[in-house]
Amino acid sequence: MTDRRFDVALSFPGEHRPFVKAVAGRLCEIFSQGRVLYDQYYEAEFARPSLDIYLPSLYRTQSELVVLFLCPEYAAKRWCNLEWRHIRDMLSSIDEKRIMFLRYGYEGDLTELGILRGDGTINFKERSPQEIAEKIRERFIFNGGLINRREPDPSQSTPDSFDISRIDSYAPKKLIGREAETKIIDDAWAAAVRGEAKRPRVLSFVAMGGEGKTSLVADWAVRKQIDGWPACEAAFAWSFYSQGTRDQYAGDSDLFLAEALEFFGGETNEGEGAVEKAKRLAKLIGEKRALLILDGLEPLQYPPTWSPPGELKDDAMAALLKALAANSKGLCLVTTRHSIPNLRAYRSTNAPEHDLKRLSKEAGAHLLNMLGVVGTQKEREELSEDAKRHALTLTLIGGYLRDAHGGDIRKRDLFKLAEADEEEQGGHAFRAMAAYAQWFEQDKRGQRALGMLRLTGLFDRPADFGCLRALWRGPKIRGLTDAIVGLSEAHRNIAIKRLEDAKLLTVNRDAGGALVSLDAHPLLREYFAKELCEKNPQGWTAAHKRLYDHLCASETDKKDAPTLDDLRPLYQAVVHGCHAGLQQDACDEVYRDRILRGPQAYSTFKLGAIGADLGAIACFFDSCWTKLSPDFSVPAQAWLLSEAGFSLRALGRLQEALEPMRAALEMSVGHEDWRCAAAGANNFSELALALGDVVAGTRIGAESVDYGDRMGDASQLIICSSAYADALHQQGARDAARVLFEKAEAMQKEIQAAHPLLYSLQGFRYCDLLLGPAERAAWRLLVQSAIGGEMREPSLRAEEGEAIQSRARGSGLLSSARNDDADTLASLLDGCADVRKRAEHAFSWATRNAKVRLTIALDHLTLARLELYKAILRGAAPNGSDIDAAVKGLRDAGSKDHLPRGLFTCALYRAVAGDFPGAQDDLDEAYEIAERGRMKLFLADIHLHRARLFGLIANRPDKYPWESPQHDLAEARRLIEECGYWRRKEELEDAEAALRALTRK
Repeated sequence: MTDRRFDVALSFPGEHRPFVKAVAGRLCEIFSQGRVLYDQYYEAEFARPSLDIYLPSLYRTQSELVVLFLCPEYAAKRWCNLEWRHIRDMLSSIDEKRIMFLRYGYEGDLTELGILRGDGTINFKERSPQEIAEKIRERFIFNGGLINRREPDPSQSTPDSFDISRIDSYAPKKLIGREAETKIIDDAWAAAVRGEAKRPRVLSFVAMGGEGKTSLVADWAVRKQIDGWPACEAAFAWSFYSQGTRDQYAGDSDLFLAEALEFFGGETNEGEGAVEKAKRLAKLIGEKRALLILDGLEPLQYPPTWSPPGELKDDAMAALLKALAANSKGLCLVTTRHSIPNLRAYRSTNAPEHDLKRLSKEAGAHLLNMLGVVGTQKEREELSEDAKRHALTLTLIGGYLRDAHGGDIRKRDLFKLAEADEEEQGGHAFRAMAAYAQWFEQDKRGQRALGMLRLTGLFDRPADFGCLRALWRGPKIRGLTDAIVGLSEAHRNIAIKRLEDAKLLTVNRDAGGALVSLDAHPLLREYFAKELCEKNPQGWTAAHKRLYDHLCASETDKKDAPTLDDLRPLYQAVVHGCHAGLQQDACDEVYRDRILRGPQAYSTFKLGAIGADLGAIACFFDSCWTKLSPDFSVPAQAWLLSEAGFSLRALGRLQEALEPMRAALEMSVGHEDWRCAAAGANNFSELALALGDVVAGTRIGAESVDYGDRMGDASQLIICSSAYADALHQQGARDAARVLFEKAEAMQKEIQAAHPLLYSLQGFRYCDLLLGPAERAAWRLLVQSAIGGEMREPSLRAEEGEAIQSRARGSGLLSSARNDDADTLASLLDGCADVRKRAEHAFSWATRNAKVRLTIALDHLTLARLELYKAILRGAAPNGSDIDAAVKGLRDAGSKDHLPRGLFTCALYRAVAGDFPGAQDDLDEAYEIAERGRMKLFLADIHLHRARLFGLIANRPDKYPWESPQHDLAEARRLIEECGYWRRKEELEDAEAALRALTRK
């Protein structure tokens, strides 16, 4: 074929434009927009003289296939006649094969155009746009056309730009009963190709297990791959089913982010936090017309019993999806069992969500027919209804009837579907699988296949070859591997192929054909896990013990600085060890000694793998997060409860953290374990403060000091005293807090003469208290500057320095300030200098002792705050280097209970620098974290920051981004009074006075 400009040209009258436009959109997906001649795509080019000569020639000489949409109106249209004049010359020549006739139910006479009754046509009145586009594609290929035959632009996609290998094996040979959902995806992708602004960017399908969510997206993606990925620059698919799907699993996005960033060309940034990775990934994806498929998101979501149900546990995934919904050239497809409330704000615009309904009765019957079930249409429809039109159940029934009974539908009575619990997830599928399994038992080959299938019940993810080999290599595990140990590779492959053909097993092999992993639908895995655990508990325990030993033999963690990926076998070993009844061993020898590396807490503080740690901790619980395995000693139970509470709190899941922390404290006190009691009370006090119960936080803080005294450990007493002092500070008892900090520092000097100042979290809290006067003075200066010094309210308390008086001078935010009291300014700056000395000492200690992430981030935050307050007080431009390091470090540490502090400082810095959109983003992110974690003190801070930065300071935006400054200050007051958060009382009163003065103006 010649290298013409267009693959397809469309000639049509205006009466059918809506239909033809939809066809053109689908053709753009197949050929790319630049290869489809549809007039509205080239309006700029066609706005020219002599278009009546220029345009028709494009059909005759520059188009491989010319498609005419014929109807009575066609012959009467001027432009259609002009186009046809050139097209007609192709008739009765070698080029006539380049013409394709479509008609709109019209059998009339078109001989005047040279179109005869014997000419073949397709009636597009009876077809959808997608069907017509497919017919055009078929004709183009029939003519010898090669889709995407042009040499690719090396700056664009390459063969490595497309990877759907994690889901393509789940695509059915023929997708049945999902035409409507397929059209939804087709339309969303077509809108992306056309570059429409108002279109789906994140498209979610929600349904319970076994309804065919994965089949739907896999089928669509495979069809795109077969077509050569028209108009798609990159495609990447991920299945979270590969990360574990059991209820106890505390999912995280770490592995996905690492793989996806590498695929989309992102660099590896050591120490980068998950949320930052997600935002960077969203930018990389959003810049391309890319397809991202996230299959089986539910391991990263809260269960239906949570409020709100389905909310993402993983902040990084929430950040990714929101960023893609807000700005992306491509499309993200999501499948999940639960609705995603995190995307509710985008639901009606860029992130629609669709419930995947059960198959229709007719579609269910069709599926049975395709599977080889022999019977009448009525019988198949009745069976479809009995199976509740559940796709997986119908697949199991159809395959069983075909394999065991020649497809005879009269054997349907072997399935006791009426006894299945309709409310139980997988109830009908379990009944169908039970019949299948019983049939397999009848001969040796079936027993081998069933043995292979049963192994999947030991895993909550695809079973990799190494684990499988450990099981089938022997010795035999009675009732589980009897039929498969000792099999030759050929016989194993025969058994695996039988299961693969029956759609019971998904087989993943490498390019050389070697087995990589085996997988089954999560409901089938669950079925065999339940069967094995209940009917053969000895086999269940022995199999998990063998897997535990196999994974513990991994040496990837023996490096000096193993990565999270290096630790993955150990996290998986914990799962199998607990199923083997080796909870204490898995806890001590794997989790504590090899993952945490003892007191180093390596995975937590070095890698920031708090989500992965929580997933391991969850395995030790019989019921999350309240009931631990009774195999643990009392001290071990108290420690694990405290670990769970710490991880949950750090992940921003504060409400979940309450129960394990409370239980850990009560258990330690009851057994007079004062060391654990002191640590537990300290953690519980911090949690109570974060949740806004300042009174309880203060009371429990005092208890932690008492337990520390009983223990007689000065180091622990310093920690507890500092936490108690911080609680007093939040309560507004600054003098009492300072006295307690000074006592703690005196103890510090006694036990560590080389480090006489408080450091780490204790030092950060003391510096927070010491920065109070400068913080209030800086804010007061900013709000007074905005209103011209008209605020008439009581000044700062005497012990905090005299009030800074200022008047508006000029239009700049900082340059407008004038300090009338040099002594007060000097006193405040001296206080900042003292804090700097402390923060630099703490920073030096942290870096020298390799205490990374959280400690160093907090030191950066202290330095950032004091420099920012100094700059405001002096009317100078602030330096943002420590602010960037602080926020990045807090993200890397994965501590959601500290991150808002950094975001507040960042928001103030940005606003002072004139970057109000950035300040708004910071406050919005902080609000999302605080609201989700119900962190009331942070919520009070956010409302106060909003009102001051966007309602009171100079050069603020004209439009207030939220409801109003009045509303935010009212909310701040409500929360401060409700929580007893009196530390902020004076700052609140300053802001309220400023707003009143501004309103009077």
